[in-house]
Amino acid sequence: MAMGQEEGDASMAARPGPKTPGAEEQKRSWLLAVAGIFLALLCLYVFLVGLELLGDAFKCLGGRGAGEMFSAVSNPIAGLMVGILATVLVQSSSTSTSIVVGLVGAGQMSVQMGIPIVMGANIGTSVTNTLVSMGQSADRVMLQRSFAGATVHDMFNVVTVACLLPAEVIIGEIQGEGGLLYWITKPLADEAMSNGERSD
Repeated sequence: MAMGQEEGDASMAARPGPKTPGAEEQKRSWLLAVAGIFLALLCLYVFLVGLELLGDAFKCLGGRGAGEMFSAVSNPIAGLMVGILATVLVQSSSTSTSIVVGLVGAGQMSVQMGIPIVMGANIGTSVTNTLVSMGQSADRVMLQRSFAGATVHDMFNVVTVACLLPAEVIIGEIQGEGGLLYWITKPLADEAMSNGERSD
């Protein structure tokens, strides 16, 4: 019996008991935390480099080639369609608007042609919220709610352009220089430019 008891004690000693967190596990958890932080910083760096490359690409696009591309826009409806298409392609109304503002500032596009393109960018951004609302397709009630919200935003943009674009075109044809939005923004832009020159 003593021999059996000694064998039992030896087998109990050989079997590992419940593991307690030791130095090795703490070292591994610290290593995982440091690796996670490093990976997050690496992903942030890659994201920022991608944004920088995108900005550089659009700066190149904003040169003579883009000016020549947009010079084919000869009427406001074509400008509206170009703005919608450009915004749908890049999924960013601020990007397409900043390209137009750069072209107008460089003198490669007139303000009168830039206004309909910016209006088109405003409509083109509505495609994004409609695509996002489609992400709720698993739940019918949520799809109806999200699509209704997206549609309200779309209709607001479309109705605004439907009211302002004809007024811009008609007043522009009567005046010969620019439409309603042109005359509203011209004094503001002149004042901003004169303040900038005085501060220099």
